[in-house]
Amino acid sequence: MGYFCKRNKHQSFVKKYIFYIFLALGFMLFCCPLETNFFAFAEGDDTVITPPSVGYTIVVDPGHGGIDPGSIGYKTKVKESELNLKFSLMLADKLRAVGIRVIMTRTDDDSLAHDLTGKAFKKEDMRLRKEMIDRIRPNMVISLHMNSYTNHVLRGAKVFYDKTSEISRGIAESIQKQFSENLEASNNVASVGDYYMLKCTESPSIICECGFLSNARDEQLLLEPKYQEIIVDCIFKGIINFLNIN
Repeated sequence: MGYFCKRNKHQSFVKKYIFYIFLALGFMLFCCPLETNFFAFAEGDDTVITPPSVGYTIVVDPGHGGIDPGSIGYKTKVKESELNLKFSLMLADKLRAVGIRVIMTRTDDDSLAHDLTGKAFKKEDMRLRKEMIDRIRPNMVISLHMNSYTNHVLRGAKVFYDKTSEISRGIAESIQKQFSENLEASNNVASVGDYYMLKCTESPSIICECGFLSNARDEQLLLEPKYQEIIVDCIFKGIINFLNIN
């Protein structure tokens, strides 16, 4: 009889012990905020927090390249293709820093159609850009350019979009808003554009004309590192604001 009494008391003690363990675990889980994984702390400082922007893919397209220099600076004779590439590389770094996958149509001074010349070169270059975009199927395409016009008075940054794409319009307006608030001579209205890069793919696409190389003041600013950073930051903020990324 004594043996069974001791056994029953032991079982009662174990049951109470188990009950209090589950009670304590339940209390800790309840007190932890929902967005915090309580058990993640077991990994210490090595725990990786996935950025909310993971899942977005953006194609950054530096316009021109190779034997196609694009516009030429009014005073300095700088090539548009060189500036397009520099701005694009800076933008790619910023986007990747927040977890966005970035694919560039070119990463050096060459073009996609480097084995051709003349009209065949340009046609093939654009075709290869389109093929790349269609293969990747990105969330958006950002094509960077420098503007030029016979009237040397015109200046400022401008964003263009295709009139048939509301998403492209939203991206363009978000970037243009940043341009108008932070750059000289840039208004707050994005414009409809009739350009191949805006129409060649189903992915939302915009063209950023970052300034006029045909204007002496814009040309000077476009060569200044601080101003380059401001322009790229405007494009970057316009994109992440549109995507609603903190």
